[in-house]
Amino acid sequence: MRHARLALPAVLTATVLSLAGLLAAPSASAADPTITSTELQFEVTVGPANDKTCLVDADIHVPSTATVAAPAPAILTTNGFGGSKDDQDGTGQAFGREGYVTLSYTGLGFPDSGCKITLDDPDFDGKAAKQLVDFLGGTKTDKAGHNVDFYAEVAQDAPGDPKVGMIGGSYGGQVQFAAAGLDHRIDALIPIITWNDLSYSLAPNNTSFDHGVTYTTPGVHKRQWTSLFFGVGITDGIQGSAIDPSRNVGCPNFSDQACLSKAQLDARGWPDQATLDMARHASVTSYMS
Repeated sequence: MRHARLALPAVLTATVLSLAGLLAAPSASAADPTITSTELQFEVTVGPANDKTCLVDADIHVPSTATVAAPAPAILTTNGFGGSKDDQDGTGQAFGREGYVTLSYTGLGFPDSGCKITLDDPDFDGKAAKQLVDFLGGTKTDKAGHNVDFYAEVAQDAPGDPKVGMIGGSYGGQVQFAAAGLDHRIDALIPIITWNDLSYSLAPNNTSFDHGVTYTTPGVHKRQWTSLFFGVGITDGIQGSAIDPSRNVGCPNFSDQACLSKAQLDARGWPDQATLDMARHASVTSYMS
Protein backbone atom coordinates (compact mmCIF):
# COMPACT_ATOMS: atom_id res chain seq x y z
CA MET A 1 0.00 0.00 0.00
CA ARG A 2 1.09 3.57 -0.59
CA HIS A 3 0.91 6.00 2.30
CA ALA A 4 2.48 9.14 0.80
CA ARG A 5 0.75 12.42 1.47
CA LEU A 6 -0.73 13.47 -1.87
CA ALA A 7 -1.85 16.89 -3.04
CA LEU A 8 -5.60 17.15 -3.56
CA PRO A 9 -6.92 18.13 -7.03
CA ALA A 10 -9.26 21.10 -7.11
CA VAL A 11 -12.30 18.96 -7.99
CA LEU A 12 -11.63 16.65 -5.05
CA THR A 13 -11.12 19.61 -2.74
CA ALA A 14 -14.60 20.77 -3.68
CA THR A 15 -16.10 17.34 -3.12
CA VAL A 16 -14.43 17.06 0.29
CA LEU A 17 -16.12 20.31 1.30
CA SER A 18 -19.43 19.11 -0.12
CA LEU A 19 -19.31 15.78 1.67
CA ALA A 20 -18.15 17.46 4.86
CA GLY A 21 -21.31 19.51 4.85
CA LEU A 22 -23.43 16.36 4.69
CA LEU A 23 -21.42 14.25 7.14
CA ALA A 24 -20.39 16.58 9.94
CA ALA A 25 -16.88 15.57 10.94
CA PRO A 26 -15.25 16.25 14.29
CA SER A 27 -13.64 19.67 14.64
CA ALA A 28 -10.18 19.64 13.09
CA SER A 29 -7.25 20.25 15.41
CA ALA A 30 -4.45 22.67 14.65
CA ALA A 31 -2.15 19.82 13.61
CA ASP A 32 -3.03 17.15 11.07
CA PRO A 33 -3.99 13.87 12.76
CA THR A 34 -1.82 10.79 12.30
CA ILE A 35 -3.47 8.35 9.87
CA THR A 36 -3.10 4.60 10.35
CA SER A 37 -3.75 2.43 7.28
CA THR A 38 -4.59 -1.26 7.61
CA GLU A 39 -5.11 -3.81 4.85
CA LEU A 40 -8.34 -5.83 5.10
CA GLN A 41 -9.96 -8.71 3.23
CA PHE A 42 -13.69 -9.38 3.25
CA GLU A 43 -15.84 -12.27 2.15
CA VAL A 44 -19.11 -10.98 0.69
CA THR A 45 -22.15 -12.87 -0.56
CA VAL A 46 -23.62 -11.63 -3.84
CA GLY A 47 -25.79 -12.61 -6.80
CA PRO A 48 -29.56 -12.54 -7.39
CA ALA A 49 -29.89 -15.69 -5.24
CA ASN A 50 -27.13 -14.67 -2.79
CA ASP A 51 -25.24 -17.84 -3.66
CA LYS A 52 -21.86 -16.44 -4.75
CA THR A 53 -19.01 -15.68 -2.32
CA CYS A 54 -16.41 -13.13 -3.36
CA LEU A 55 -13.21 -11.82 -1.78
CA VAL A 56 -12.86 -8.04 -1.50
CA ASP A 57 -9.46 -6.39 -1.00
CA ALA A 58 -9.60 -3.16 1.03
CA ASP A 59 -7.68 -0.62 3.10
CA ILE A 60 -9.01 1.35 6.04
CA HIS A 61 -7.46 4.74 6.82
CA VAL A 62 -8.14 5.85 10.40
CA PRO A 63 -7.18 9.28 11.79
CA SER A 64 -5.83 9.47 15.34
CA THR A 65 -8.76 11.73 16.22
CA ALA A 66 -11.19 8.80 15.83
CA THR A 67 -11.56 7.27 19.29
CA VAL A 68 -14.13 5.58 21.49
CA ALA A 69 -14.94 8.97 23.01
CA ALA A 70 -15.01 10.75 19.63
CA PRO A 71 -16.23 8.33 16.94
CA ALA A 72 -15.85 9.53 13.36
CA PRO A 73 -18.10 9.42 10.29
CA ALA A 74 -16.90 7.23 7.43
CA ILE A 75 -16.26 7.45 3.69
CA LEU A 76 -16.55 4.40 1.39
CA THR A 77 -14.73 4.60 -1.95
CA THR A 78 -13.66 2.32 -4.78
CA ASN A 79 -11.85 2.41 -8.11
CA GLY A 80 -12.70 3.37 -11.65
CA PHE A 81 -12.65 0.66 -14.31
CA GLY A 82 -9.29 -1.13 -14.35
CA GLY A 83 -8.11 0.44 -11.11
CA SER A 84 -7.77 -0.75 -7.53
CA LYS A 85 -8.00 0.42 -3.93
CA ASP A 86 -4.52 1.95 -4.28
CA ASP A 87 -6.00 4.65 -6.53
CA GLN A 88 -7.92 5.92 -3.48
CA ASP A 89 -4.93 6.32 -1.15
CA GLY A 90 -4.87 10.08 -1.71
CA THR A 91 -8.58 10.29 -0.97
CA GLY A 92 -8.12 8.32 2.25
CA GLN A 93 -5.27 10.53 3.39
CA ALA A 94 -7.15 13.73 2.50
CA PHE A 95 -10.35 12.76 4.28
CA GLY A 96 -8.30 11.46 7.22
CA ARG A 97 -6.79 14.90 7.71
CA GLU A 98 -10.35 16.22 7.97
CA GLY A 99 -11.26 13.65 10.64
CA TYR A 100 -13.00 10.96 8.57
CA VAL A 101 -12.41 7.22 8.54
CA THR A 102 -12.06 6.03 4.92
CA LEU A 103 -12.60 2.47 3.69
CA SER A 104 -11.25 2.09 0.15
CA TYR A 105 -11.70 -1.18 -1.69
CA THR A 106 -11.01 -2.88 -5.00
CA GLY A 107 -14.17 -3.61 -6.95
CA LEU A 108 -15.18 -7.15 -7.90
CA GLY A 109 -13.17 -8.54 -10.81
CA PHE A 110 -10.20 -6.21 -10.37
CA PRO A 111 -6.95 -7.29 -8.64
CA ASP A 112 -6.88 -8.28 -5.85
CA SER A 113 -10.62 -8.82 -5.40
CA GLY A 114 -12.32 -11.99 -6.58
CA CYS A 115 -15.30 -12.85 -8.78
CA LYS A 116 -16.03 -11.40 -12.22
CA ILE A 117 -16.80 -7.94 -13.54
CA THR A 118 -20.56 -7.35 -13.64
CA LEU A 119 -20.57 -3.66 -14.65
CA ASP A 120 -21.74 -2.31 -11.26
CA ASP A 121 -24.78 -4.56 -11.23
CA PRO A 122 -26.75 -3.98 -7.99
CA ASP A 123 -27.06 -7.74 -7.42
CA PHE A 124 -23.28 -8.05 -7.31
CA ASP A 125 -21.42 -4.77 -6.82
CA GLY A 126 -24.27 -3.13 -4.91
CA LYS A 127 -24.58 -6.04 -2.49
CA ALA A 128 -20.80 -6.15 -1.99
CA ALA A 129 -20.75 -2.45 -1.04
CA LYS A 130 -23.72 -2.93 1.29
CA GLN A 131 -21.76 -5.52 3.26
CA LEU A 132 -18.84 -3.10 3.59
CA VAL A 133 -21.29 -0.64 5.14
CA ASP A 134 -22.12 -3.46 7.59
CA PHE A 135 -18.43 -3.45 8.53
CA LEU A 136 -18.47 0.32 9.05
CA GLY A 137 -21.55 -0.13 11.25
CA GLY A 138 -19.75 -2.66 13.44
CA THR A 139 -21.89 -5.66 12.47
CA LYS A 140 -19.36 -7.41 10.21
CA THR A 141 -15.67 -8.29 10.57
CA ASP A 142 -13.08 -8.91 7.90
CA LYS A 143 -11.49 -12.35 7.43
CA ALA A 144 -8.90 -11.65 10.14
CA GLY A 145 -11.52 -10.52 12.65
CA HIS A 146 -10.90 -6.76 12.42
CA ASN A 147 -13.84 -4.56 13.32
CA VAL A 148 -14.50 -0.82 13.60
CA ASP A 149 -17.06 -0.73 16.39
CA PHE A 150 -15.74 2.61 17.66
CA TYR A 151 -14.50 4.26 14.43
CA ALA A 152 -17.66 4.93 12.45
CA GLU A 153 -20.13 7.22 14.17
CA VAL A 154 -23.34 5.31 14.83
CA ALA A 155 -26.63 7.16 14.48
CA GLN A 156 -29.19 7.17 17.29
CA ASP A 157 -32.02 5.48 15.41
CA ALA A 158 -30.61 1.95 15.13
CA PRO A 159 -27.52 -0.08 16.01
CA GLY A 160 -25.26 -0.69 13.04
CA ASP A 161 -26.42 2.47 11.28
CA PRO A 162 -23.14 4.31 10.58
CA LYS A 163 -22.88 7.86 9.34
CA VAL A 164 -21.33 7.10 5.96
CA GLY A 165 -20.96 8.65 2.52
CA MET A 166 -19.48 7.44 -0.77
CA ILE A 167 -17.22 9.10 -3.34
CA GLY A 168 -15.67 7.89 -6.61
CA GLY A 169 -15.56 8.42 -10.35
CA SER A 170 -16.77 6.54 -13.42
CA TYR A 171 -17.07 2.86 -12.42
CA GLY A 172 -16.56 4.02 -8.82
CA GLY A 173 -19.45 6.43 -9.32
CA GLN A 174 -22.17 4.12 -10.59
CA VAL A 175 -21.59 1.65 -7.75
CA GLN A 176 -22.75 4.37 -5.35
CA PHE A 177 -26.22 4.28 -6.91
CA ALA A 178 -26.18 0.47 -6.85
CA ALA A 179 -25.27 0.52 -3.14
CA ALA A 180 -27.59 3.34 -2.06
CA GLY A 181 -30.49 1.74 -3.91
CA LEU A 182 -30.12 -1.25 -1.59
CA ASP A 183 -28.90 0.42 1.58
CA HIS A 184 -30.58 3.51 3.02
CA ARG A 185 -27.90 3.81 5.71
CA ILE A 186 -25.74 5.59 3.12
CA ASP A 187 -26.19 9.30 3.82
CA ALA A 188 -24.39 11.08 0.97
CA LEU A 189 -23.14 10.31 -2.55
CA ILE A 190 -20.62 12.02 -4.82
CA PRO A 191 -20.65 10.05 -8.11
CA ILE A 192 -18.23 11.69 -10.56
CA ILE A 193 -18.28 11.27 -14.41
CA THR A 194 -20.45 8.17 -14.29
CA TRP A 195 -23.30 6.96 -16.48
CA ASN A 196 -27.06 7.34 -16.31
CA ASP A 197 -27.81 4.56 -18.81
CA LEU A 198 -24.92 2.32 -19.84
CA SER A 199 -26.67 1.37 -23.08
CA TYR A 200 -26.49 5.04 -24.12
CA SER A 201 -22.84 5.34 -23.07
CA LEU A 202 -21.77 2.33 -25.15
CA ALA A 203 -24.26 2.59 -28.04
CA PRO A 204 -25.70 6.12 -28.09
CA ASN A 205 -28.70 7.36 -30.03
CA ASN A 206 -29.90 10.92 -29.57
CA THR A 207 -33.39 10.29 -30.89
CA SER A 208 -36.34 8.24 -29.66
CA PHE A 209 -35.73 9.08 -26.01
CA ASP A 210 -38.19 7.47 -23.62
CA HIS A 211 -36.84 9.23 -20.52
CA GLY A 212 -33.49 10.85 -19.78
CA VAL A 213 -31.04 9.34 -22.27
CA THR A 214 -32.84 5.98 -22.33
CA TYR A 215 -33.91 5.43 -25.91
CA THR A 216 -36.38 3.13 -27.66
CA THR A 217 -34.34 2.84 -30.88
CA PRO A 218 -30.84 1.33 -30.30
CA GLY A 219 -27.80 3.38 -31.26
CA VAL A 220 -24.44 2.54 -32.82
CA HIS A 221 -21.92 0.45 -30.93
CA LYS A 222 -18.75 2.20 -29.67
CA ARG A 223 -16.50 -0.68 -30.71
CA GLN A 224 -13.21 0.87 -29.57
CA TRP A 225 -14.54 1.62 -26.09
CA THR A 226 -15.96 -1.85 -25.46
CA SER A 227 -12.78 -3.44 -26.85
CA LEU A 228 -10.68 -1.30 -24.51
CA PHE A 229 -12.79 -2.26 -21.50
CA PHE A 230 -12.64 -5.96 -22.37
CA GLY A 231 -8.88 -5.80 -22.85
CA VAL A 232 -8.39 -4.15 -19.46
CA GLY A 233 -10.83 -6.49 -17.73
CA ILE A 234 -9.29 -9.65 -19.15
CA THR A 235 -5.80 -8.45 -18.19
CA ASP A 236 -6.99 -7.80 -14.64
CA GLY A 237 -8.45 -11.30 -14.57
CA ILE A 238 -5.11 -12.82 -15.52
CA GLN A 239 -3.30 -10.72 -12.91
CA GLY A 240 -5.80 -11.75 -10.23
CA SER A 241 -5.99 -15.43 -11.13
CA ALA A 242 -4.24 -16.44 -7.90
CA ILE A 243 -6.98 -14.71 -5.90
CA ASP A 244 -9.85 -16.38 -7.77
CA PRO A 245 -9.00 -18.78 -10.64
CA SER A 246 -12.71 -19.21 -11.44
CA ARG A 247 -12.93 -15.64 -12.73
CA ASN A 248 -11.23 -16.78 -15.96
CA VAL A 249 -13.42 -19.84 -16.57
CA GLY A 250 -15.80 -19.41 -19.49
CA CYS A 251 -16.18 -15.72 -20.29
CA PRO A 252 -12.79 -14.40 -19.07
CA ASN A 253 -13.32 -12.14 -16.02
CA PHE A 254 -16.72 -10.90 -17.20
CA SER A 255 -20.24 -12.19 -16.70
CA ASP A 256 -21.38 -14.62 -19.37
CA GLN A 257 -23.93 -12.12 -20.70
CA ALA A 258 -21.18 -9.50 -21.09
CA CYS A 259 -19.28 -11.79 -23.48
CA LEU A 260 -22.43 -12.64 -25.41
CA SER A 261 -23.24 -8.93 -25.67
CA LYS A 262 -19.74 -8.04 -26.86
CA ALA A 263 -19.92 -10.68 -29.60
CA GLN A 264 -23.39 -9.51 -30.61
CA LEU A 265 -22.35 -5.86 -30.73
CA ASP A 266 -19.26 -6.63 -32.81
CA ALA A 267 -21.27 -8.71 -35.27
CA ARG A 268 -24.32 -6.48 -35.69
CA GLY A 269 -23.20 -3.00 -34.65
CA TRP A 270 -26.07 -2.17 -32.28
CA PRO A 271 -27.42 -3.76 -29.08
CA ASP A 272 -30.07 -6.46 -29.03
CA GLN A 273 -32.65 -6.67 -26.24
CA ALA A 274 -30.53 -8.93 -24.01
CA THR A 275 -27.65 -6.45 -24.23
CA LEU A 276 -29.95 -3.54 -23.45
CA ASP A 277 -31.39 -5.40 -20.48
CA MET A 278 -27.93 -6.17 -19.08
CA ALA A 279 -26.68 -2.60 -19.50
CA ARG A 280 -29.79 -1.01 -18.03
CA HIS A 281 -29.90 -3.37 -15.06
CA ALA A 282 -26.47 -1.97 -14.21
CA SER A 283 -27.68 1.64 -14.59
CA VAL A 284 -29.29 4.10 -12.22
CA THR A 285 -31.93 4.87 -14.87
CA SER A 286 -33.53 1.52 -13.97
CA TYR A 287 -34.04 2.19 -10.27
CA MET A 288 -34.29 5.97 -9.86
CA SER A 289 -36.83 8.23 -11.54
